[in-house]
Formats: sequence, C-alpha cells, structure tokens
Amino acid sequence: MPRFASGLSLRPRASGSRRWPWHQLPVHSPLELDTAWRGIQVGFRAGHDSRPRVRSLVRVLYHGEDALLVGSGTQALTLALCAAAEARGEKPGGAGVVALPAYGCYDIATAAVAANARIALYDVNPSTLAPDLASVTATLAEGAGVIVVAPLYGIPVDWEAIEQCAKAFGALAVEDAAQGHGAAWRGRSLGSLGRLSVLSFGRGKGWTAGEGGALVVRDEARVPEGAPRQPGGVGELRVAIRALAQSILGRPEVYGLPAAVPWLHLGETRYREPQEPRAMSRTAAAVLERTLPHATREAELRRANALAMLQSVESCRGVKTFPSPPGATPGYLRLPLKLAQGINGFADPARARRAGAAPGYPTTLADLPAVQRRLVRARRWPGAEELVRQLVTLPTHSLLQDEDRATLVRSLPNGA
Repeated sequence: MPRFASGLSLRPRASGSRRWPWHQLPVHSPLELDTAWRGIQVGFRAGHDSRPRVRSLVRVLYHGEDALLVGSGTQALTLALCAAAEARGEKPGGAGVVALPAYGCYDIATAAVAANARIALYDVNPSTLAPDLASVTATLAEGAGVIVVAPLYGIPVDWEAIEQCAKAFGALAVEDAAQGHGAAWRGRSLGSLGRLSVLSFGRGKGWTAGEGGALVVRDEARVPEGAPRQPGGVGELRVAIRALAQSILGRPEVYGLPAAVPWLHLGETRYREPQEPRAMSRTAAAVLERTLPHATREAELRRANALAMLQSVESCRGVKTFPSPPGATPGYLRLPLKLAQGINGFADPARARRAGAAPGYPTTLADLPAVQRRLVRARRWPGAEELVRQLVTLPTHSLLQDEDRATLVRSLPNGA
C-alpha cells in the first residue's frame, strides 16, 4: 500500500483561461435521473451490496483475473503503481522510478506522488498523441522500471510496441484507460491490454457512477495487499449527491449554471492533492451497474459524431487531425485537433467555447511543482510542448445539436 506524507504543499494549477458561459457540455456521461435514483435507493438499502457483482462484471468485460473497486481512477492508478513496484521487487514504501507521459491528465502525476515514486517523463508524438517510442526507450534506459501509458481521448496506441519496448528493459507497462471507454485495439477493449489496467468512472468519463475507479490485473499480477478503507455513511451520501447533481445539471439547457460557479472549477485543469485509496461505495457500484447499457450506446454515438465532424474538417486548411494506428477503434471521448494558434485559432473562440470547444492541457506535467520535486532528470519535451500550444478538443457526445456541430466547424480556419 502507498505511504502518504502529511503537510504536502501541492498547489492546484488552474488553466489560466477566462471562464465562459458554456451552453454545451465538454463531455457527457449518460446518467439519467431515474437511473441515478434507483441506484441510490439500492445503495442505501440495508444488507444490499452491488460491489461483488460489479467486480465480477468488470473482470468479465475487461478480461481480468482479478479486480479492485476503489473511490476514483486516480486511486486505482496509485494502487497500480504500488502493485507494479511489488511485482518488480521494489522496496516497500515507494514505487521506484515511474515513467509518465509529459503531456496528459494531471491526475497521473497525483497518482505517482501518492505512490511515493520518483518521476521520469517521456515525450508524446504531437502527430499521433501516442508515446514517442524513441523518448520511451531513452527514459527506460535511464532506469525507469514502470511506464504509465494513458491513451488520450479514447484514441488507442500500439500496445504491442509499448510492451516490446518495456520488455527490452525489464520494465512493466501500466495501462491507464481512464479515457478509453468504448475504444478498442485489435478487438480488445482499452482497459484489457496491460498486466495492470486502470479504469475511471468519474463524472467526465464514458461509463460513469459519478465517481469511482477500478484496478484490473491479469497475467499473474496481483492487487496490493490490504483492503482500502470503506467510505462510510458520509461517503455514501456524497456519492448520492454527486450522482443526482450530475443527472440534473448535466444537460445543455442548465449546464451554464454550474459552469459559472467559480469554486466548482468545471472545465479547468487542476492538480489535485493525493488521497488515501478507499473502497468504492455501495451507491457508486449500484449506479455503475445501471449505467452500463447507456454508456455502451453513448460510445457508439460519440464515434459517429466524431467521424462526421472529421469528414467536415477535411477541407479546413490549418486544421490537423490525429490518425489511429491500424487495428484501432477509437472511443473519441472528445475529438482532438491541432490549430497553429490553439483555441485562439477559432474564428470566434468565445462562441466555439460556448459550443463545447476547449483547449487541451495547459502545461506539461514537467511544469507542476509536485512533479518537479520528484523529477529524476530535467529536459525539454518538444512534442508535449507543441500539444500545449496547439491542441484543442471538440465535444462528441449525444447531446450535441446540429447547430452546435455547425458552429464548431464554421469556427475552424476556413470552415464552411
């Protein structure tokens, strides 16, 4: 289990951009009010616990030998790093040197800090969003024993190439499939590829319970010993409130209200302090079980919307798209594009943002103070830096209206 330091001064990093009156959600995770309410009722029912059934469901869906349900995807990744360190015979209390992508969700860094790991960074190919294999090789050659691979926006990477690269150095690859619901590589769902795979069921993910995550293990890997603490009554109530709020406010006609509340930080990229892993709540498990059919349908609609928009932007000069590797089925949690001026490359950036467009991650992980304190080697990561400047993402979910899609395409350079 990870060791958690007290008194950590880990300051959040906001995106630095002005807030805007959003109309369209950046990401929609289907959670209808009646579904949330039925799940909450089951979760609070005395003597009823959906978690064993959901655990078995996750194992079947993701071809796992075992699975552990926890409070968030970040907590699942923390435990995955600890399990990887144990599998490699690392000393207790730390996860050794862990290689992270220089461009990605800040929660990846949070998990590495929580696992008490030293951090090495590898670059990301700015043309494909996949790990830069030359940079990965260099990072592993310098001593990283574990590498975290996190496909962005549900666009699969060539997992076989990653595994071969890691194997050459005796390293272990951890698959962070937090953004991968509905995506597959060579017929296998993201989340079923690594010896250790991480899933997230948070508010902005494809399959949601309002919060929650899972660590899935296979090929003789093991979950860390020691059961995570139970959430208790307050934790159960928090999940219920979140699920209800998501089902009520997660619609275009009302989303502008919570998006305008500064302390909710909706749409911002922030570094979050580590939390001790806890078990998934009964309420989250009950909700998660009931949202799976909706999530499966939503994944199909996201892909259809993304492919339609990709056809529309083919004629837009100055707009670059990201190809998928052969054998990949993207999930398109959002549709990533590159513009020379980033979000400011839209003809009307404010209107595009209102329709759901957003910049990518505002900094590389190397710019986070918590990472800098643990970084084993400082250098430049040009691919990641290019993505910080140029990446934008468009919504793909089923709540998009024809007017929203038309607004987004017209706002692109040379958009018709």
